[in-house]
Amino acid sequence: MALNRKYAEGNLTSKLIKAFAQTASRTTNQPITGDPVRIGNQPGVSSSGVDSNARSVVFLDGVFEMLVGGVDNSGSAGSDANVAVNGGDQLYFAEGDTPPVSKRADGVPFGIAWGDHLVELVASGVLTTKIEVRLTKGK
Repeated sequence: MALNRKYAEGNLTSKLIKAFAQTASRTTNQPITGDPVRIGNQPGVSSSGVDSNARSVVFLDGVFEMLVGGVDNSGSAGSDANVAVNGGDQLYFAEGDTPPVSKRADGVPFGIAWGDHLVELVASGVLTTKIEVRLTKGK
């Protein structure tokens, strides 16, 4: 069971399903417990590791603590630029990035930085800060 879940909402979970997790610096894209994942455009967090068929049960709502990168893709020609993450900011998921959740708008919409409005939660350029993230509905 994912121990990084801070608040449940509707307690919405998936059946056993294949979900994409971070691929950067890993040999597989299979999630481990507590990983941010996506099922197409639906964000989620793996509630457990994978079974023998590489499927996992995924939380589809709630607030979770996870690593969030203080970067976006507003640099020249879409390259990374260092930016702070503030409470209320839209976050995105891109499995090829480390960490996979940041303000890079070229990823899949994932959630909202859960904290006081416009208060800095992740410093500009920092990739190792854990904050609370509220999942948003897939598009």
